[in-house]
Amino acid sequence: MISKYSVRRPFTVVVAVILVLLLGFVSFTNMKTDLFPSMNLPYMVIVTTYIGATPEKVETGVTRPIEQAVASTSGVENVTSTSSENSSIVVVEFADGTNMDSALLEISGNIDRVKARLDDGVGDPSIIRINPDMLPILVASVDQDGRDLASLSAFVSTELTPQLES
Repeated sequence: MISKYSVRRPFTVVVAVILVLLLGFVSFTNMKTDLFPSMNLPYMVIVTTYIGATPEKVETGVTRPIEQAVASTSGVENVTSTSSENSSIVVVEFADGTNMDSALLEISGNIDRVKARLDDGVGDPSIIRINPDMLPILVASVDQDGRDLASLSAFVSTELTPQLES
């Protein structure tokens, strides 16, 4: 059936093939390559420094007040924290589908209210939205016997890095 139509109407078949090839070429040239798809992870990290403080002092003076402030944010599912010497890290997990822009504003407001109660010497808390695009694709170290640091750095920046990028 198709072969009879092709023989009877060759011009229509040629036009159809040209259109398919043209649309394929246009689609191929407009296609974007993306190593990582765009993802919206429902996590935020709050990092606060407290220079010269022990982990216990960071826990009571920084981590607990920040945890209490962010726990009241709408959409929060889980709050985990790590208090170490000189710093506090609070990770906030939100429910899927949470509007992260409004959650960021809400957390920022909650932390601003807590700042006045924090001990003297505590740095300003930094709120970081977790985004896979900010993660490196490759982390590597290079060493070669017989080369000093300056020549090895020059080799990596002029020869090795362009080859890896290509």
